Amino acid sequence: MAFDPFGEPVAQGVVEACPTASGDRTARRVGGAVFWTLTLVILAGRIYAYDMPAVQSVASYAAQVVALR
Repeated sequence: MAFDPFGEPVAQGVVEACPTASGDRTARRVGGAVFWTLTLVILAGRIYAYDMPAVQSVASYAAQVVALR
């Protein structure tokens, strides 16, 4: 026995005709990863471009650490 999102029973033929949600889950995970990656890149760019001297010294130190790897 299967139920729809509202709690109503669904006929067995309808349940078998519906595709699995694995593709939806994969798309949601990929979309979330892309979103948070872009968010962090934009935040890092804004921090790097900020005109405060302390931020500039931290950003230059981080750039040196990345260059050493």
